[in-house]
Amino acid sequence: MQSLKFSDCFGNWENASLQQKEEEQQQRPFFFLSDFMYGGCLTFTAHLLHSLGKKRVFKISKKSHEKRTRDFGYGIEYQNVSLTVFDSIKYPFITDMYRHFDGLKKLKRNDVTIVIHDPGEISRHNEPYLKYWNIITIRKSMQNFLQENFGIESQFLYHPFYAYLISHFGQDHHKRNEAVSISRVDFQKNIEIMLEANKTAKNPIKVYGWINKRYVTEKLDPAEFSKYYQGKYDKSFSTISKILANSKFMVDLSSLPMDRGGTQYTFLDAINHNCAIILNKQWIENVDAQ
Repeated sequence: MQSLKFSDCFGNWENASLQQKEEEQQQRPFFFLSDFMYGGCLTFTAHLLHSLGKKRVFKISKKSHEKRTRDFGYGIEYQNVSLTVFDSIKYPFITDMYRHFDGLKKLKRNDVTIVIHDPGEISRHNEPYLKYWNIITIRKSMQNFLQENFGIESQFLYHPFYAYLISHFGQDHHKRNEAVSISRVDFQKNIEIMLEANKTAKNPIKVYGWINKRYVTEKLDPAEFSKYYQGKYDKSFSTISKILANSKFMVDLSSLPMDRGGTQYTFLDAINHNCAIILNKQWIENVDAQ
């Protein structure tokens, strides 16, 4: 299928009139149906909304509808609403849906657009609903997975990337020598390989990011991890930029079953800061370069 940018699907947003933008905002409400408030799916949502000139996303809450907004991260706000909101809106755009199976019955309709990021988001609960939705995939491997396993066609679109301001906090590019990891500290991220490499590295890898405590307990040596862990960083473009401004290498050793190739936001952030990327070779093995 044809590969497009997200902005192509929303027309010429930058040159749209204020009235056109307001109409689009009303016609196309965006939802983030996940409780994971760190990681690539949240970052994707922030980049997409910024690219479209939008500042708010909705989350479904089991509690009553809230009028106030909360901090989503990266300059985006979110508002908690109840499931009944789907009874009165058209054309919902779901930037991520992980579990939240209680809302599926209200999404058995053909005006739903949803981004499916990886195979882990599909289960026996939502598989029967795939045929009703307009599905967007952001990696070719995921597009192929849907077609081969479920006979579902999806539209492949490149990751949206909002060109945020780059920090000039860093040193001269030729003097930069730090290596950093900015992904989640979690299963399938292979942080244990980085810690092993650090034992002999001249410039050991500094590890940043949200941690899965069970992963840290089961897979990592506590002393080695505490030596290199720099903490969880704020969800802001300026914070990411300050980390990468002094870095020569960005290390991401992700290895995800049935999902590989294409980009992740750690890659794109690194490229945006002229950092070399060190990948797990499994990410690019047997992958079409296109």
